[in-house]
Amino acid sequence: MMLGKVTATIWGAQEARSLDGHKLVQVQPLRLEPGQGLRSLDCADPAAVGDAIVVAVDELGAGIGEYVLVGHGSRIRDLTVGRAVPAKDVVLAIVDRAEYDASLVPPRREGKP
Repeated sequence: MMLGKVTATIWGAQEARSLDGHKLVQVQPLRLEPGQGLRSLDCADPAAVGDAIVVAVDELGAGIGEYVLVGHGSRIRDLTVGRAVPAKDVVLAIVDRAEYDASLVPPRREGKP
């Protein structure tokens, strides 16, 4: 699973029939910063958003700027949106609040985001 921030809604004039009725969102994974003690995620901090992009099926109606929990894999897809959907990333929750223990976050390796 991955915690991320919705950065866009994606739609197309033509799409696979199995995507009919399914909303797609672009999600950028969050980078947790190492340090000491409990920290809250800060929506306003642009440094918290990573460079990677994930496109996920969203049945919950997440909006741009909201935090979401994204699950990956065919088993998660099968249990949430069904086997016929040709995507393996699914929004599982819209996150209202999250805290993490910064002392448990490993330091970043040199040259890695």
